[in-house]
Amino acid sequence: MTPAELWELRSVSLANAISGFGNLLAIYFAYLATAYFVGRRLSRFQVAVVSFLFVFGAGITAFVVHVESQRTIHFLAQLVARHDEQSLVGYPALFVWSLACLMGITIAACLTFMYQIRRTPKLGAASS
Repeated sequence: MTPAELWELRSVSLANAISGFGNLLAIYFAYLATAYFVGRRLSRFQVAVVSFLFVFGAGITAFVVHVESQRTIHFLAQLVARHDEQSLVGYPALFVWSLACLMGITIAACLTFMYQIRRTPKLGAASS
């Protein structure tokens, strides 16, 4: 492959990763807003359904972000190995795995927030 093709593939996979991360942030915000504004008023079944959908949607989106980030790293490695291009990130694999851990921790933190809103009467907008 030519350097131009590898740069194009890297750019496409990076754009996919960034777009997926934006979608993931939107999913986080939607779940947190739901928890804050109506979390106290939801039944257990409703919370279970919303939480399942959140974990499913956020999990798949986080996986896509991880895969596209790994693909970006692969194309950068090909550029460095074949064409002596310079990489801006010193340890890209560490960055990708750190991001994956952060996304997983954030999903758990969002679920914890919903639990706290439901267990503590003074938290959340629906407490009054």
